[in-house]
Amino acid sequence: MQLTDISIVIVLSVVLSLLFTEVTGILPAGLVVPGYLTLLMKTPQSIFMTFIISILTYLIVFLGLSKVTILYGKRKFTAMIIVSILLQYIIRSALPLEYSYIAGLGAVGIVVPGLLANTVQRQGLVATFLSTGLLIAVTYGCTMLLNIKIA
Repeated sequence: MQLTDISIVIVLSVVLSLLFTEVTGILPAGLVVPGYLTLLMKTPQSIFMTFIISILTYLIVFLGLSKVTILYGKRKFTAMIIVSILLQYIIRSALPLEYSYIAGLGAVGIVVPGLLANTVQRQGLVATFLSTGLLIAVTYGCTMLLNIKIA
């Protein structure tokens, strides 16, 4: 197996996220999320839209769906993923802007807002977004130090 720049960034993100979670007890929206968002540093509008979609997903599930059906555990997580995928589809269809994702990691990219929304539901908006933002910055800094190209 050949390591590519993308896989190195994702592995680096997993290691840094795991260390961060062990030290602080705060989960940065999943282990791969900061790495995936680091890969989008060349298109900050994509990172911004990912955060917006995750907030909308949380609000729709928490204030909407959970009021009309019983959602907990895996059912709530599944609802977060499905709502985020639908929102992404709607936004990509409606906006003329390029809301991109990393080629080859499209499947990961469509679940990232759902992972963020699920973590917001568990530990709050501020802790989730600050920890994820911090790990994006640290992962990006490490990629610059290691001369890893971010497409």
